[in-house]
Amino acid sequence: MTSSLTVNLPEFQFWQDLSAFNRLSTAIWIFNIDDHKIWWGNESALKFWNADTLDDLVKRDFSTDSSSVRRRLGEMFETSAKGDRVEENWTLYPNGRPQMAALTFTPILIEDKKKALLIEATPQAKDELDHRTKRILEAIRHTPLMITTFDGDGSLLAQNPAAANAYNIQEKTTTIEDRYNDPEIRKRIFDRHDTPKRFTRDIKVYTAFGERWHTLTAEIGLDPVSGRQVIVTTEENITERVKAQEELRRLNLDLEHRVAERTQKLTIARQDAENANKSKGNFLATMSHELRTPLNAIIGFSDLLGHQIYGSINAKQTAAIKDIHSSAQHLLELINELLDASTIDSGELKLFEDFFQHDDIVDYCHATFELEAMKKDQTLIVENKVKGILIKGDSRRFRQILINLLGNAFKYTPDGGTVSLNIDYDTDNNLLFQIQDTGIGIEKTRIPDICKAFTQAASSSWAAGKGVGLGLYIASRLIDAHGGTLTIESEINQGTNVKVLIPNNRIKEA
Repeated sequence: MTSSLTVNLPEFQFWQDLSAFNRLSTAIWIFNIDDHKIWWGNESALKFWNADTLDDLVKRDFSTDSSSVRRRLGEMFETSAKGDRVEENWTLYPNGRPQMAALTFTPILIEDKKKALLIEATPQAKDELDHRTKRILEAIRHTPLMITTFDGDGSLLAQNPAAANAYNIQEKTTTIEDRYNDPEIRKRIFDRHDTPKRFTRDIKVYTAFGERWHTLTAEIGLDPVSGRQVIVTTEENITERVKAQEELRRLNLDLEHRVAERTQKLTIARQDAENANKSKGNFLATMSHELRTPLNAIIGFSDLLGHQIYGSINAKQTAAIKDIHSSAQHLLELINELLDASTIDSGELKLFEDFFQHDDIVDYCHATFELEAMKKDQTLIVENKVKGILIKGDSRRFRQILINLLGNAFKYTPDGGTVSLNIDYDTDNNLLFQIQDTGIGIEKTRIPDICKAFTQAASSSWAAGKGVGLGLYIASRLIDAHGGTLTIESEINQGTNVKVLIPNNRIKEA
């Protein structure tokens, strides 16, 4: 309760201030909610409670009241403190004998600002029931909740129609232990009586309709007939809910089993794929070495024949020998790419790092591809805006990065097109290499996959005779090994812009 609710409540520090109420014939007493006991009562209240003196009245023990009674008193204080009048019919037990009364509750504060209720009681004849009580009893008769009252010794006293129908028992010989198939049920309920939480359990019971699950709630109360302690139980049928939970649990277990089974299959498949990849790598490495030996011989002998070391040859023979030599060189390049890809896939890529000048590599690439550009009437533009620095890395592999990227640019740029290499710093002083071309471009949907092994940028007609799709893959992995990043921007028929960024922590002045 907030303090604003109590600010205007009447407050009494001493019970002597209430002596004027002694003249009234209505039984009035003040019940201390915080301490759960009577604080004061008038003369009529002494008669109602069969007390000889006020001291006798205030010493009455209410510790056996159920948690529901305590909660209800607190709720009535809250409700009436907001200005709502509260009237209820209660069965009280003066000297252990039941007495029905209509009670009116008024919130007040007593010593040390403790919460209390001023209670006015109008006794009712034992056989007289007011309209509200009759309606409550009728509701109990028609509710689907099963309500049963057991005596303190566990014997059945009364049950509403829902309980009688469920258990199909009319006689009063049934005990609480028999109904709930638990010889310790009474002890469990009484043990919970002194705690704030009521006794609640989900239990399996055997009814006239077969095995069912019920939520059982039990509280200790007083019998309005005898005044003795009784156990009042309320049951709700939750069989369908329990079945649904069990079905959900079964489905979850089945799903977990299927997930585990699928995970095992995926693990096996992954191991098989890794083994296959390893076998592929071993095969490629072995075959690459085996193929390069005869290829080197073919390249060497064709070169000797071309220089007429073994004798003169005619023009047609010279042209054929040149074709043999160029085809063997192309095949050797493909084999070298396969060997590089196999080395990278197996995790055996090793860099021989040292500081090197990139100027020499740029000049080498310029000289290498200038002749390529002339053959296809293409234009090569090289702008090196960064001079006098050293890069930490593997110079041979770095040269391979630029050759692969420039080779791709020329490969997919039609005759008469332009390829440019630009070297500069970016805004964060990282070293940036840009290779731009005016080639056929790449579809945007394919850019995320273009650096995967055996993937080509162009259609089949353009890709024919232009490699196996390992150039970008090898370059991207070598860039990663140097701590750099590769980004590609492209549009169909508008060209491609490839950016290689080398972090500034790998750069120093020469």
